Amino acid sequence: MLKLTDEQQRMYQGECGPGVQKAMTILVKYGNAYDAERMIRVDSTHTPPAFNNEFLTQILTGVNEVKTVSSLHMTRICCTRWADTVGVVPEVAESACQVHNQNLDLFRKAGFLETFTCVPFLTENTLRPGMVFSWSESSAIVAGNSIFAGRGNRDSAPIALSSAITGVTPEMLLHKPENRHAELLVRMEGLDVGKFTDADLGAIGFYVGSKARDRIVAVTGFLSQLTYEQLKYLMTPMAVSGAVALCHVVGVTMEAPTVESALGGQSPKETIKVGPAELKQAYDNLNTATSDDVDTILFGCPHATISEIQKIANLVAGKKVRTRFWVLTADVIYALAKRSGYVDTIHDAGGLVITDTCISDRFYGIYGLKEDLGIVGTSSGKSAAYHTRATQVHYGSTETCVAAAVRGKWRSER
Repeated sequence: MLKLTDEQQRMYQGECGPGVQKAMTILVKYGNAYDAERMIRVDSTHTPPAFNNEFLTQILTGVNEVKTVSSLHMTRICCTRWADTVGVVPEVAESACQVHNQNLDLFRKAGFLETFTCVPFLTENTLRPGMVFSWSESSAIVAGNSIFAGRGNRDSAPIALSSAITGVTPEMLLHKPENRHAELLVRMEGLDVGKFTDADLGAIGFYVGSKARDRIVAVTGFLSQLTYEQLKYLMTPMAVSGAVALCHVVGVTMEAPTVESALGGQSPKETIKVGPAELKQAYDNLNTATSDDVDTILFGCPHATISEIQKIANLVAGKKVRTRFWVLTADVIYALAKRSGYVDTIHDAGGLVITDTCISDRFYGIYGLKEDLGIVGTSSGKSAAYHTRATQVHYGSTETCVAAAVRGKWRSER
């Protein structure tokens, strides 16, 4: 049973207002479900803006300021300035934007950062090792725990929102150092990791996630440092094919300088190998298209970094694409890409750099596009996994995707 401090008890009893009371009640129930003993301070929260307006109004009643750095997740394409450009049905945009704007007024008054991105740590919501976070976005959670050595669980949107309001969360699961050791050890064998493309990394992540399910993972076989982008491609599909919230890359990520430290000095519960056969299996699962036709090329799931946008711009410079060609990113990254000339280069080639929204399966039906995206090509393992639920998919490296957009046909690299 949770033991609350005097201040937390006042929140729970309603002395700090009805909204705070509702938020604390949610957190108490959450903590008791996991046998948490106390609340701890939250340093960072990230939550989607698409709440039921009645619920959001209730929980933010009397809340004039959030208790921690709190950012907002992506919104629907129909609620962005790109709605007309990408062909959203006007009636869909009108009805959805009404609720969005009502919610945004509430978030704004409470002091939430209007980042509208799935990579809060690349905007104003950064983490340092050991910081506690509550983020309701799977790819951000695995990055926050693994790359930045923060401490957070796979929290739902109401939990993250409640933590923003109260400044606390139940201490449990991955908040505790003893619970952060790997249970599944992944050994890469027979693969030239030095020649991995972004798609290779994503395919491995997709395969590992399917085997890991919700377990903590340790991956061996990388002999040199990896960039943030490389780690992103490797880790984020693990949260789609599985429910991985923490992945140690031995010799690379902060909590895993050695295999022994990643495992906490214990033997792994399971060890698997990933070799050429497993890599091919992952590619086969992500490539579902039955022809070389391709209608839409998508980048930016999670949102593209400035380095990724620079690479795409350099690859497409002076060329013309024959497909839809969309690059999604955060607004602050877009501003830098615009200043650097990358946005104009992509636009001149016939592509779009789009902000504030997502390219997952939520494009289908909910967003009300006039035209279906058709056969999708992407270099994101996460995006490919989502889109296979709704359409045919080509999956390959950034270079392969750009070449397909220019050619108008897909040419597999494997």
